[in-house]
This record gives sequence, C-alpha cells and structure tokens, in this order.
Amino acid sequence: MVLSELNIMVIIFVLFLASILINVTTALHLLLTAEMLWIILYILSLYVGYIYNNLNILSLTFFLLILSAVEFSIGLVLMLIQHIIYRSINLNLNTLSSLKYYNKYSNRLKFNKTLY
Repeated sequence: MVLSELNIMVIIFVLFLASILINVTTALHLLLTAEMLWIILYILSLYVGYIYNNLNILSLTFFLLILSAVEFSIGLVLMLIQHIIYRSINLNLNTLSSLKYYNKYSNRLKFNKTLY
C-alpha cells in the first residue's frame, strides 16, 4: 500500500465526519453514518498497523471494532426508547376521553353560558 491510498482513507474519514456534522436528517441516518465512520476508522488503523508492522496498532483495530459495536447497540436502544416514547405520546393524544374533551371545550362552554 502506498501513501496515496492512506491519504484517500483519511479524506473519506473526514468526509464522513463532515456528513455527520452537516446533513443529519433522522436518527437512523446518524447511526448508519456513524457506523460507516467507525468502519473507515477501523480500516485506516488496520492499514497503518499493517504498513508499520506494529502489533499495538493492530490490537487497536479490535478495540475500535468492539467500541463500534457498543456504540451501534446503544444507538439502537436509544432509537427504540425514542420510538416507544413517541408512540405512547401519540396514543395518549388519540384517546377519546370525555375528560379531555371537557377540558378542551370548557372555555367555549363557559363563554356560551355567559352570553345567554
């Protein structure tokens, strides 16, 4: 591997980092972009460890792989919690409770009573 291939990997890493900072539309997009960033970082450290024949850098790749798996699982759990909370709020808003309708229209009812 030549140095130009390593520069390409660094450029791809920076582009994915910029993509996270600039163009995040959903939580899933953020999670997948962050996972791609971890994969690029993993490949980059694997190449550097292979070029310099350094066992410490090669062991760092496995640490990065474990760290990316932990980050991905925490992201999935947070997305699940976010979905549960959002769904429970929507279910609460869509109920046909008479108390809720009374509170919603009580001001109009009181105003109409004062007119008559």
